[in-house]
Amino acid sequence: MIAMILFSFICQANKEKEQLIWLTDDSEDLVNLNSPNKQVSIGTDTTNLVLQALSEFDIDIQLVQIPRASMLMKAMDNVCLSNRVKTKARLKDNIFSLPVNIFPSLRLYYMPTQKSALEQGIDERLFTDRGELKSLASLFTVYPEAILAMTKGRSFGDIIDNQLEQVPERNKMTRAGDGRYHAIIQMLLKGRIDFIIHFPVEIRQELKDLPKQTNLSSVSLANTSEYIVGHIACSDSELGREVIAKVNAKLMQLYQDRAYYQAHRRYLPESDLNNFARYYKEVFGTEVPKRTLTPMK
Repeated sequence: MIAMILFSFICQANKEKEQLIWLTDDSEDLVNLNSPNKQVSIGTDTTNLVLQALSEFDIDIQLVQIPRASMLMKAMDNVCLSNRVKTKARLKDNIFSLPVNIFPSLRLYYMPTQKSALEQGIDERLFTDRGELKSLASLFTVYPEAILAMTKGRSFGDIIDNQLEQVPERNKMTRAGDGRYHAIIQMLLKGRIDFIIHFPVEIRQELKDLPKQTNLSSVSLANTSEYIVGHIACSDSELGREVIAKVNAKLMQLYQDRAYYQAHRRYLPESDLNNFARYYKEVFGTEVPKRTLTPMK
């Protein structure tokens, strides 16, 4: 009898948990999210540390493409997703958290054997005095037949997104479907496309898993930040604001936690660590923490 009462109580408690739909465009997140012991990527590891603050919700992780995710954020009041870049357009329909993660800034990648003008780094049509690419539009005045591949619906932030609007449609190719991030890197390596815009940490992970050493060249983009900041975004609703408030409270604790720093640091090359310490202070408002506060599970 006691066992039945306990079982009934547990079932009732589970029913009372409010459902929160957590969207992702990466099928691996269906396994990796809410698995705090896994070490996967900056985006996944930092999100998992934050999700520990949302245990009172029944979190349903669902796989969707980015354009559909944006539609669901508008249509439903219980939707969230992580690693969201904050843009003016998204602020109309999304509630954003404090910064969740930092990625060393996006770069333009290409095969060095195919783009000699870029590789030489001296063409005044392309480069600023600091050796940065002047603009994406200038790239296609030099390479009018080249193709830049992108993943459908992905934002690179307002500055790069605005530059992309100036690139002729004939020079752009969008890729949808699960695994598209991996797919466009493979297309670049095989010479099927000419350029991609990507995060250095993700390129390093991708090349590390290849059976033989492969070199890609890259160039930084002028007038862009040294880092890209990811956030958790939720529906602009009462529930969305409640979730973001809990996320923000957790983040203020995590910024002081060495484990949070390590969730970034383990994916960065040694040469980036000094710069990253500066980013950490600028974005999170604190020096790199020395103490681990998050208990191991």
